[in-house]
Amino acid sequence: MNTPGTSRFRRWFRRSALLISGTVVLSALAFLTAWHAFPLPADFLTPGPPGALVLDRDGGTLLDVVGSDEQRRIPIDLEEVGDLIPLALIAAEDRSFRQHAGIDPLAIIGALRDNARAGKVVRGGSTLTMQVAGLRLNHPRTYLGKAVEAFRALQIEARHDKDRILQEWLNTAPFGGNLVGIEAASRSWLGKPARACTLAEAALLVGLPNAPERFRPDRHPDAATHRKTLILDRMLDAGDITATEHADAIAQEIRIRPRVSWDNDRHAGWLAIDRSGRGRVLETTIDPEIQSLIETMVTEHGRRFSRELDIAVVLVDVESAAIRALIGSTDALDPRDGRINGTTARRSPGSTLKPFLYALAFEERRLAPDSIVSDAPLDLDGWRPRNIERDYLGSIPADEALRRSRNTPALRIARDLGLHEVIASLRRCGLSLPPDVADRAGLSIAVGGVEVPPIELAEAYATLARGGVHRPLRLLEEETASSRRVFSRETCTALESALIGSEDIEGSALPFIAAKTGTSSGLRDALAAGWNARHAVVVWIGRFDGGSDPALVGRASALPLLEQILNHPRLQTTRPIRPHVEWVVRDQVAADLKPDTPRIIEPRDGDRLVASNGEAWFTPRIEGIAEGRSTLFLDGRRVDAGRIRVGLGTHELRMIPATGPPHAIDFEVIPRPATRR
Repeated sequence: MNTPGTSRFRRWFRRSALLISGTVVLSALAFLTAWHAFPLPADFLTPGPPGALVLDRDGGTLLDVVGSDEQRRIPIDLEEVGDLIPLALIAAEDRSFRQHAGIDPLAIIGALRDNARAGKVVRGGSTLTMQVAGLRLNHPRTYLGKAVEAFRALQIEARHDKDRILQEWLNTAPFGGNLVGIEAASRSWLGKPARACTLAEAALLVGLPNAPERFRPDRHPDAATHRKTLILDRMLDAGDITATEHADAIAQEIRIRPRVSWDNDRHAGWLAIDRSGRGRVLETTIDPEIQSLIETMVTEHGRRFSRELDIAVVLVDVESAAIRALIGSTDALDPRDGRINGTTARRSPGSTLKPFLYALAFEERRLAPDSIVSDAPLDLDGWRPRNIERDYLGSIPADEALRRSRNTPALRIARDLGLHEVIASLRRCGLSLPPDVADRAGLSIAVGGVEVPPIELAEAYATLARGGVHRPLRLLEEETASSRRVFSRETCTALESALIGSEDIEGSALPFIAAKTGTSSGLRDALAAGWNARHAVVVWIGRFDGGSDPALVGRASALPLLEQILNHPRLQTTRPIRPHVEWVVRDQVAADLKPDTPRIIEPRDGDRLVASNGEAWFTPRIEGIAEGRSTLFLDGRRVDAGRIRVGLGTHELRMIPATGPPHAIDFEVIPRPATRR
């Protein structure tokens, strides 16, 4: 029998059920509408702007660069973190992380209860996924803010797997100061990668984001230690670690590195970032002891010159092709020139390319170190190059011509070898010459008519020091150096002997240096490049604005610094004993000729022909041709063997027979003397 009270209760129940059902339906509709109206941004789990950390070969910091938001951030993949940090994080922040779908209802109910009792927010019910959303949204800690985080957390879980979410937390959580992410924190606080952290260190680090400044280990070590212990206790309760591991971790003393402010002025570090990009820890081949040593030398040497001049140095380990020291300018803090890296700037190499011409001639057995070459006037289509001393020595040995850096023998050798073969040889040694270098520079390449970066010149000289085997320079430890032979060891031994001179004795206890200097036209660049048994080095001195300076002579300004570097006790070596080489020249260039050798007998070397109306005609005569034909070149251009017309000036006529060495003579065409009346 229904009573009035029972009827009222039933009506109330039905209305309540309808209200609840309607609320649930409306909430579901609102949720679905919001889900589609406010989808999860595609880049929601993308870390912020990355910085970079560049290390020397001993693990010391070479360069520490913040992101564009001034935060130190080095994103890392979860598999690179190791096992301990994820275990500690889940135990500390969200034990049910692997089970829930983004929110933990039981945790939320418990948080609401405790907060209501306290009358304020004393506990959060956030899951790790909600924390990731909160780190991205940066909402205030309000109920509305938590609701939005929960909504985004559900969307995150629907799109990404648990490992991806865990990785995002580790890359976006704050760790005190301007440290963001576990890798930046581990490198900064502990001086090691996250994967190398011990159990105690892992617990310490994952505890910091709960209150980054309150638990900051350099300022509040007791609070940080208490937080670490709490996390270790939770790991023990969860069965993640044993009682012994727990006790050992509690007892471990953790050494915190003091925070330092980096000048970030190391050109080697910036070059490493240029090669690999930001967002990584870059382990370089730089030797901190050698780097510091040469930096001091550069600073002291720079005091000899005006402030407008800068110095750049590259030192390479010959065997491994690893860059051990790199200095881009005298003062990296100079507001005008400090950021310029002189080792990568293209500058004229002066005469430092000459050894490669001689090496190619030695390699092809067209020249021997004691071959006689011609240091005489030369006219190349109107270009009449001169030696820096403005004189000519006539016939001199090839090794002396190289050692004394004579221009005209080098140009004759380059011409006889062929310009394109010379260019190909330089490229094989590591010089990135432009595609049109033959047209732009021509034979002037032999005397510095093409610009190359000092760092590439160091790679080329390391090839010579390595006995003719080329390896690309390595600045990062992860890089590999493939090898290819460019010159034979015999060629490089001969070249080394030519550069050193007879005063050096193989196998002696004295340090040795094989070096070549260079001075660019107009006194704009001074260079010295050389090697010993372990290291190759290039020194450049000049002005970054390309201006000239009377101090910019390679032998006077750059060579002393190179010698100081390679003669330092830390770097010097004695000359190794090399096998003796018997040279047999097959196709000699620019050499004296035996009496029965094919030669040009008319015109004679040094003849002066009288012009008529500004030009002269002559018919060359050649003797000693036993068989085959010869090819004639007038000033580098091929001509027929018949009657030849030539203009005023000094000229070279070169004959290359089908077999045997070439022969060349120089002659001059002069105006007809005026008739006296």
